Amino acid sequence: MKSFPIRFLLFIVAAELTASFAVWHGTPTDWKGQLPSFWYLEMLRLRYWCGFGLAFAGLWLIGWLGLRRLSATVIPILLAALCALAAEVMTSIYFWRSLPPNQASYLGWYNSRQYFREHLVSWIVVLAICGLCEWYLGHRKHQVQTQSLS
Repeated sequence: MKSFPIRFLLFIVAAELTASFAVWHGTPTDWKGQLPSFWYLEMLRLRYWCGFGLAFAGLWLIGWLGLRRLSATVIPILLAALCALAAEVMTSIYFWRSLPPNQASYLGWYNSRQYFREHLVSWIVVLAICGLCEWYLGHRKHQVQTQSLS
């Protein structure tokens, strides 16, 4: 449980970047002016993500301090997932609102629901895959340790 916050943060960062790659439709061929790059838009998005991430990490810490007596593992994990989801939702809402409407539609995001759905589904899929890999590797490590003790 000691390394849980670090591993969870790495999973969240991987999910954030992968979800952004997944919703990137590329720059249209009829774009006028300076072409926006993926990394330019991702840096704009990460600005919101870091702010909301820190705020919800603080809420997670407060919740963990208050609820750790109830459960040492389940409550912190559920609370972390809820705070990560809330940070992702708030980031998506504020990032979408920061884009000029013509820029968002040119990039293939015709409305906020489509963008939000694409980003959130990609984010959840990456987190699920990372979580399953983490569980499998932890389970394998536990099996190897119990076999070596026998």
